[in-house]
Amino acid sequence: MVSSSVLTGFGVLALASAAAAPVKTDSPTNVVYRANFNNTVTGSLTFSSTNGSVLVGVALENLPLSGGPFIYHIHEKTVPANGNCTATLGHFNPYNGTTTALTAAEMEVGDLSGKHGSINGTSYHASYIDEYLSLNPDDESYFANLSIVVHYANTTRIACANITQDSIQVSDGAAKTIGGVAAWLPLAAGAAALLM
Repeated sequence: MVSSSVLTGFGVLALASAAAAPVKTDSPTNVVYRANFNNTVTGSLTFSSTNGSVLVGVALENLPLSGGPFIYHIHEKTVPANGNCTATLGHFNPYNGTTTALTAAEMEVGDLSGKHGSINGTSYHASYIDEYLSLNPDDESYFANLSIVVHYANTTRIACANITQDSIQVSDGAAKTIGGVAAWLPLAAGAAALLM
């Protein structure tokens, strides 16, 4: 009798530790973060705020001709100076989500391709709002000091880049160009900007 109670207790604890991620609306509007890829895979992922949510812009080129569909995630550590993508460790997962979840809230917060689609082909351009990320450093879903890793379909790592803050401040919500690359910033109406 005690044994079944203990086992039931462990089951409840396991379920409790894998909570659904809450929707985030606390991202400041005056910051932009970017992960720049400049080796085999080129391009960037850009993160800004629209109505407190995180707007993600993806512009990747030179993906391999085979091995897809490609997947990409936010990882829990930065890329070291030697560029070793394995050192980024696992996926950013503050709410203990799973890769087999049926809803975006129950997935790993850093599983961008799981929530928004894998990459088919050698280039990919998209923008979307991710409700479970935050650009607020005080939030548990803050990811702006981590890294992005692109993987083959078999999960082998192809490329990685650190997420860093861009040096501009955004106050008017207009799309801006940073270092010759179009930034994905919120428009006044809250819509996603397209690449210029």
